[in-house]
Amino acid sequence: MKYLLLILFSVYHITYAQTVSLRELKFKPKPELYDTKVPTIIYPIVVTNNPPIDKLINDRIKTEILGEEAVNARQALKERIRENLTDMDYAVTLRNYGILSLTINEVGCGAYCSSSNTYFNFDLKTGKSLSIYDLVAENMIDSFTKIVFTDKVKALNKYKEESDYSDNTIDSATINWAIEQVNENCIGTIHLENFTLSKDTIEIMDPCEFPHAIRAMEPDYKLRYSYRFMLLFLKPKYRRLFGK
Repeated sequence: MKYLLLILFSVYHITYAQTVSLRELKFKPKPELYDTKVPTIIYPIVVTNNPPIDKLINDRIKTEILGEEAVNARQALKERIRENLTDMDYAVTLRNYGILSLTINEVGCGAYCSSSNTYFNFDLKTGKSLSIYDLVAENMIDSFTKIVFTDKVKALNKYKEESDYSDNTIDSATINWAIEQVNENCIGTIHLENFTLSKDTIEIMDPCEFPHAIRAMEPDYKLRYSYRFMLLFLKPKYRRLFGK
């Protein structure tokens, strides 16, 4: 009987920690910026069956998206709309293994429109954010960093090699500017802070971003690694989770 109770408690605990859904706050932008009949600003609110966990997660999202001074998400969003926020949406890439991986995209318009992504990874048992250093073993972080850096350099070198000077629609000065951006701001660095988790992979989000005038020429590459590949680098807890 004691063992049965233990099993039931364990099953309940796992279910309790992993139950999660999302509610949404929806708004329209200022009509003078974007006249639409449907909401284009959709802000997620995470709901588990544990209110303290909800508060930890939603407070972190609110701080990152709306600022440390934001007290009420609804009011803060209205203020952002007054400041020319036109679009907001989110994507859930993982809601399993006791983890929520969530990306929020924003678009704001001033002299021109610009977009940004913010990446969140939460432990649903504790409500705390997960960093890459929580997942990767301390003695393996340098090795993993070198692999990601090598892959990024390879992708950017390929981009430079494939830059087409024969394309008459793009002048050589613009192509040179793009290559200069790669050389000066991207190819010599690697950042692991931003990442997304999915059912089968982890993806490091370290884009090479260009000035607005040449943003359309930004390199497109993926720093994505399967959990099977990652097993060597992960801490035992996540090796067990993702190795199933």
